Amino acid sequence: MTLDKALYQQAYRSYRQWNEAEAASRARDAAMLTSVEAWRRYAALVEFCWRLSPQPSQHQREEKLAALDRYYAAVKRLEKRRRASGTSA
Repeated sequence: MTLDKALYQQAYRSYRQWNEAEAASRARDAAMLTSVEAWRRYAALVEFCWRLSPQPSQHQREEKLAALDRYYAAVKRLEKRRRASGTSA
């Protein structure tokens, strides 16, 4: 099965024009939103993204915790050296 190149390009152009028109419409309408409605939309978007994003695996959680432990250990060593040398930066 092969795609008709001209038909594909025409569909792509149409989609791009539609997408640009939608973006322009959203930008135009955003100026008319109340702060409460804008906040509600933002909160709904955040909730949607949280639901859409996959949960990290147990291994990924363990790796992240190990990385944080290494980071804080390095910060503690740096702070200890800073105090021992008497520098304030």
